[in-house]
Parts: sequence; C-alpha cells; structure tokens
Amino acid sequence: MATSTTYNKQQIIEMIRNKNVLIEFRKPKHAKSQKWENYLQVFVNGYSQCFISCTKCHCVLSWKSNDGTNVMDKHDKACKQQSASSSTQQSIKSFWSTNNGVQKQLVISTKRKLANVLAECCATDNLAFNFVNGVGFIELTENLMKAGQQLGSGVSIDEVLPDARTISRHINIIYNFRKQQLISYLVTMNYYVITVDFWTESKTKIHYGGVTIHTYSEEYGLLVFVLACKPYDLPNQSADNIRLFTDSILESYGLVLDKVKYVVSDNENKMRASFRSNIVRIGCATHFINKIIEHALCKPNIDCDAIQQLFNDIHDIVVYLRSCHDQSKLSKKLQLFSKTRWNSSYEMISSFIDVFPELNCVVTDKDRKSILARIDFDELLAFAKYLKHFVDVTELLSSENTPTIHLVLLFKHRLINLSKPNENDPESLQKFKKYFEDQIPTYWELDDVHYIAAILHPNTKHLQKSQQTNASFDSEAESPQQISLLSNGSNDFLSECYDQPSAAGVVAINDEFKRYLQSNDTLIDNEDLLTFWKRQKNLYPILYSIVCDILIIPASNTAVERLFSASGHAVTDTRTRLSAQKLDKLMFIKKNLSILKKIFGKSGKLYKHDLDFHSTNQKGEKRSHENLSSFDGNDIVDLNDSNDIVDLNDSNDIADLNDSNDDSEEW
Repeated sequence: MATSTTYNKQQIIEMIRNKNVLIEFRKPKHAKSQKWENYLQVFVNGYSQCFISCTKCHCVLSWKSNDGTNVMDKHDKACKQQSASSSTQQSIKSFWSTNNGVQKQLVISTKRKLANVLAECCATDNLAFNFVNGVGFIELTENLMKAGQQLGSGVSIDEVLPDARTISRHINIIYNFRKQQLISYLVTMNYYVITVDFWTESKTKIHYGGVTIHTYSEEYGLLVFVLACKPYDLPNQSADNIRLFTDSILESYGLVLDKVKYVVSDNENKMRASFRSNIVRIGCATHFINKIIEHALCKPNIDCDAIQQLFNDIHDIVVYLRSCHDQSKLSKKLQLFSKTRWNSSYEMISSFIDVFPELNCVVTDKDRKSILARIDFDELLAFAKYLKHFVDVTELLSSENTPTIHLVLLFKHRLINLSKPNENDPESLQKFKKYFEDQIPTYWELDDVHYIAAILHPNTKHLQKSQQTNASFDSEAESPQQISLLSNGSNDFLSECYDQPSAAGVVAINDEFKRYLQSNDTLIDNEDLLTFWKRQKNLYPILYSIVCDILIIPASNTAVERLFSASGHAVTDTRTRLSAQKLDKLMFIKKNLSILKKIFGKSGKLYKHDLDFHSTNQKGEKRSHENLSSFDGNDIVDLNDSNDIVDLNDSNDIADLNDSNDDSEEW
C-alpha cells in the first residue's frame, strides 16, 4: 500500500531528470482560475506535492493552496522576460533527451562504468566473471533499476539493501510459497515419473537423498521439478529404509507411487531391491554405460591389457603434471577424470591429445619421459575416437527438456555395431572393442517401455528383424520379435538409428495402432516428439495416452545427479555452516523457480504484507522487519498470524548461530 511522502524541490527536479515513473502533472480538483491553463500541480505516486510546473517554460515553482495565484502572477512576468532574453534557469524539458545519438552515447558511457564496477566486484567478492549472465543477477539488476527510477537519488543504498539474515529468512518464505504452488500443480497431472539417487557431500560428510519428478503438460511441454535434496537421516541404506525415505518425500507433495508409475534409478543392488514391489523400476542407461567403461578400463583378465596400460600411462602423466608447476607451461589445462563419472576419462584423454606435442619439452622426470615415449599416438587417437561415441550417447540420453527413453534401444544397438571388429583398428583396440561387443548386449538391460517408446517414434516404428538379440515388444506375446538396427558407421547417432519407411507387415494391436504403423506421419523439422503426438492426439487418442505415460520417462537419472552437482557448488569452504535444511530449500528454488514463474506468472504474492516499490517508508526510517528483535503488525511476516506462510520459530529453518566452526554469514 502506497504511503504519502513529501519531497523537496531538489528531489522533485531529480526525479524528473531521472524520468521517474511516479511523477505526474495534473490540475488540482479545486482549480477554477484561468491562470491554471498554463500550470500543472506535481504529484508523486498519486500524492500532491507543494509544487507546480509552468507548461510554457517547464520550471518547477514552490506553491501552496493558500498562495492562490500570487506565485503564478509573479512567474508570468518572469516567463515573458525569459522568452525575450536568455536565462540561466534550467527547465524541466532540458532534462529529457530526444536525440537518439545522445541517448546511445549515454548508454555506452553507463555500460563502461558498470563494467568497471562489476570487474571490481568480481575481484573484491571473489566472484566468477560470468555471474553477470545468471538469471538471478539479471532479475536483481532489473529490480534495482526500477527501484532507482522510483526512489531517485534521495535514498541511500543502505536503506534499501536488506540484511543477510533477512535474505536467509526470505528463502523460507519463497520455498514454502513455491512448494504450495508445485503441490497445487501436480494435483492436475495424470502422469509422472520420479528419479532417485543418493550422494555424500564431501565437505560436511552429510548423506543426501535426491528426488525429481518428470511430467508433461501440453502447454509447457516436458517438465522436471526437484522435490527434495534432503539429508538421509535413517539408520542405514537398507531397501526398506530407502523406500521409506522416498515415500515420505512423495507424501509431502500428496503423491503416491503405484503400478502405473515409474521410477528411474541407478542399477545398484540396493536400488533394485528398494523399488522391486508395487512399482516399475527403470535402470539408468548412462549408469550402464559408465559401468561398462569402468570395467573395461579397470577389470583384470578381460584381454584389454594394452588399452588399460595406455589409459594408466596417460593418467600417471596427467596426475604428475597437475601436481607440479609444469602444468602452467602447457597451452591447455589437463583434465583429470572422476571415478564417479567414467565418461570423464574421454575428457582427460582429449586434453592430453591437445597438448601431446608440447609434453616432450615439459616433462622432465625420467620415469615419466619413458612412459611418454612408449605411448603410440595413433593408437591413442583411435582409442579416443571410439570413446567419443559413448560420450555422445551419454549427452543425448541426459537431456531433460526432450524425451529420451525412445533413444535407449537405438543407441544400445548403435554402440554394439560400432564395437564390431575393424581390421583398420590397432590390435589393442580390437580386443577392447570386442569386450564391449560382448558386454553391452547382456549387461545393458532393457525393459518393455524401451521397445514401446521406440515404436512411438514415427522414424523407428518399423524395426528390422535379426537373429542377434531377443527382445519382446509385447510382454504377453507368445514368440518374441527380434530386432537390430543397421548402420553404415556414421557418427551421427540419430540419423543412423532411424530407419527408412518400410512396408513390412506388422501384427496390429487394434485399428488405431494399425493406422499409425501404416501412416507416413513424420516429425516437422526439429519438432519435439511430444509435440508431434500432441498434433496427432485426435487421430490416435489411445496411443496419445500411452505416449503421455511412456515418453516422460527419462533415459537416465542425471536430473538428480545435476542436483547434487549444484548442491556441491553451494556448499563451499566459506559456507560450511549452511544447514542441510536450508540447502534443500535453496536447491528447490534454484531448480524450480523459473518453471513455476512461467506457470503461475511473476506477480504472485509471497506473503500478505507484500512489499513493492510503491510501498516505501519515509526517507531514513528504519524498516522494522529488518530487525529480528522487534516485529509489529506492519512487518512482512506477522508472527501472531497463523495464516502466514512462514513460521520463523521453526528451528529447522535457521542453523545454530552459536556454531563456531565458521565465521561466514549463513543461517
């Protein structure tokens, strides 16, 4: 609610110069004299000020209602003289530039000043240079610009910026508000899939469980929401406890898993056991790939000794160079692979190849020089080229914004074909590829939904028959169909996996399915698969309902893994006091805020006493909600009102302020 504020003349002129949107000029209601034809009263935010403006020279004059027209009479004489002779007084019009060239120069000058300030900010606050590209920073800047326009230069920055404790408290407010929005939205969803995974934070050693939910809306497309990144506080990770932990999170959103819902998880035995009953568990495709690569590079006695030795040699040199000052002599930084993400082995090998010509001059250690000398560069290039296929597949299967489940079957067989012996490959690589050719068909498990999803893509609804792999499209079929995907060795996975239109006879489930199989429907340009089915829903209503249930299943659980990566970036050496409950709320907001704003709009009120720039206190007046020790009925949060969203007395919201392990300001 706006409050009446009186401004002095200098402030009024400053607000006019800054083109403040709150400034208005209009005649007062009681104006009857003809003198008012050339004068307008000044209003700020709808409240009259003790000033008027001449419509001829745009001067600002002090005026009160009991002055009558005396001020106008005096100014009329001066205004006539001003038109005949020069005057040193600036008019209101002079503050408004109509020259586009001047405006452009002003923008360039302002941008240069901001660049200097932001550079100093990055240096003093130890921020990354690209923090200015963040969505949150851009929105903050827009709101600061609006605040500057409305408040003018009469208000200091200290009066506007909230305290760190206030910001921490508002995380609770935003989280509770947005969670209620998400709950209300999920009630309208008929189909959803969850992904589950666990992770231990390296600095605090707290074990976290993450749950994301995937659903589809015709209006907004494929949607991914984070439900929780909560500390796992049960005694152990038994199957029953993992299921109990997951169910408790879903229940907080009013969700229940049943037989028509799916869960995607990694393929560890504890996860298999946790979701064995009353739920269909889909194995993470990228986890299968990572495990096969891990076994191929580490497992002994599998006839991959030469490639394993090559990989270990590269790793040894990379570790050596990264641990000494010689790393700085290279033109590119060497990457070290992570044992939890074996696809990163390609990143290490790729960076090693980029600086390979420089290594002879940089490596000085005698043992490392001998290791470097025995590396066959051609063999290394062939090895890297083969690994790149698995990296490409992993990236495509890890997409969150488009369907991926229909690609699993295609990519599995594409990788099998790429692993077939090639006489042009080095002997060591042929043995390495032979291991993958043998392991992928058996180790990488497929479910019925993978075959159904492949059929639901118009480019792969006719799959070529082969004797290589037994795979059933219909779990109730008496004789399973056998499929394979032909390949000419191209690196373009999608183009190689899609088949050409075929007239091969297929047993129809019903007339609708038969029409779909016989149709020539295709995707338009780079159309999303769900968008394609949205266009076809009136023609194939039953298939469309199956599509909404199947194609929302992600091929991998990378949505949760990305959540853990983001939480790892939040918990730094200077934020070890950040409570696990607060981290959960931060991750919820980080991952869901933009989607919820898109669905519900940006103007949602977070609390009853919603502040905006039209509701400001008197200049210099301390806002009471900034002080934790004093609250009154005008505060943002009314602690005596049970209808308020946030409860500041919740001990879980604020970490122990007496914790002496860190002096950073985190609550």
